[in-house]
Amino acid sequence: FICNDFSGKVRSIMNEIGTRLKIAEPSDAVQLQGFESVPKAGDLLAVIDNEKDLKKIANERQKTRREIEQKKISFSLDEMSALIKEGSIKTLPIIIKGDVDGSIDALSENLVKLNNDEVEIKVIHKAVGMVTESDVLLAEASNAIIVGFNVQVSSNAKLQASQAGVDIRIYNVIYNVVDEIKLALEGLLEPDKVESILGKAIVQQQFKIPNIGFIAGSKVTEGIIQRNINARLYRDDELIIEGKIESLKRFKDDAKEVKEGLECGIGIVGAKKYKEGDLIEAYEIKEIKRTLE
Repeated sequence: FICNDFSGKVRSIMNEIGTRLKIAEPSDAVQLQGFESVPKAGDLLAVIDNEKDLKKIANERQKTRREIEQKKISFSLDEMSALIKEGSIKTLPIIIKGDVDGSIDALSENLVKLNNDEVEIKVIHKAVGMVTESDVLLAEASNAIIVGFNVQVSSNAKLQASQAGVDIRIYNVIYNVVDEIKLALEGLLEPDKVESILGKAIVQQQFKIPNIGFIAGSKVTEGIIQRNINARLYRDDELIIEGKIESLKRFKDDAKEVKEGLECGIGIVGAKKYKEGDLIEAYEIKEIKRTLE
């Protein structure tokens, strides 16, 4: 017989209660053994008497299927490459292998629900059966991870994945897959940036130091001033310049930080001159990891 594009030979026929049968009549619900490959729901099975004709038909169908799959894969890779180059969408490409079509469809639907305007799961290939070398090659070419559900990984695929650095993850609970992929997607989200003011200082006078340039003789009025952090220079409530504090001195010595109430010399990258009464505001920006709602 032939089913879809794979040939097979009937090894046994059983009814719904496990009794072996010699023949199956129209409308009988039976279990067949003898498939070369796992069939999909909806595949048609046809009995062919001549084995020569059977092999010829199977080979032609398999050739056609490979050509179609190659076209599909090329399109998927091109589409994914375009999205990444645009930079408008961050994509996590995934290959799904499962034990049955129902598992694959349920897994795909649950993963796609995680998509939002910033990040996207792209299922570039999904099929029934164990993880094979061809899956690993596709994953390597598209920087994808392979998600297997209730399937095994062939020994050659394991070796290929180890050499290529392809991540293969096998699960038996759908929610475990969704939770882990969700964490991966959250890592692709742009983090929220939160600014906090560390300290403020009032400029009292300007000094010129050889090999450094002008620095602001200042008094810290709030918090703490630290070297190598961001700062803004305000004059009459107007922002003059923004840059890092490249020089921080306490008397003639370099200092890492100066606390409230103490005097110091402050040099900001890009600042040419300081005036009495200028306000220096030191701040830092922290990145906070976002989560998918």
